Amino acid sequence: MACGSEKTGLSVIVLAVLAAPAAALDFPARHNHWRGGCAGILTLDAGGAAFRQIGAKKQPHQGRWSWDDIQRLEIGDNRQVRVRTYRDSRVWLGRDIEHEFLLDGSPDLAPAYELLRTVAGARVVARLAAPGAKLEWELPAKRIRKTGGALGVLRVFEDRVVFAAEKPGESRTWLDPDIAVLSSSGPLHLSVTAAGTGESYEFQLRRSLAPERYERLWLRLEAPRGLRLLHEGKETAK
Repeated sequence: MACGSEKTGLSVIVLAVLAAPAAALDFPARHNHWRGGCAGILTLDAGGAAFRQIGAKKQPHQGRWSWDDIQRLEIGDNRQVRVRTYRDSRVWLGRDIEHEFLLDGSPDLAPAYELLRTVAGARVVARLAAPGAKLEWELPAKRIRKTGGALGVLRVFEDRVVFAAEKPGESRTWLDPDIAVLSSSGPLHLSVTAAGTGESYEFQLRRSLAPERYERLWLRLEAPRGLRLLHEGKETAK
């Protein structure tokens, strides 16, 4: 559906946010697409995501995507939110349809990540640094990739691994269950493979990682998998 007027009164958006259900997290945002875009409210909640245009002169542009419709939802500290659906695009030769939103201002998306991660698991990709309650250690690091790296700080909390990048949109947060494989080829290298997507993230550490710290983190991540295997073995033997 095409968007109507792109002009949105700030007071109208604020009133719409205040009128939304308390369980939902609402963000003034612009919905970008190939025919321009429109301003409105992006809602993130336990049921999925929704957008409704504010201030349209004609029928407002709106949509709702439940978790049955969403294969990947990305939120980033560059103010971008991307919702990739399971539906194919007729225009782009069957490519998965994506909806892109640019949030207004400087929103804190960490609470949205904590909420969505509990209901959607690895489908939620955090391109932001969402800290945990207890920091165990941190090291300056550089994410290595073919198109150039990103400087930042690698932080390990009691329940997650976080890469806080200097450049917006380059940070990452993985809760322990979101990490499929953790590996290292030496004290100045660490690799994280994400569960679900299988994406690999290589880090060049700018200070040496103590072997005991790596071993403790590796055991923490592997222990739940070992317990599951042990449980499955007992169930099979019965």
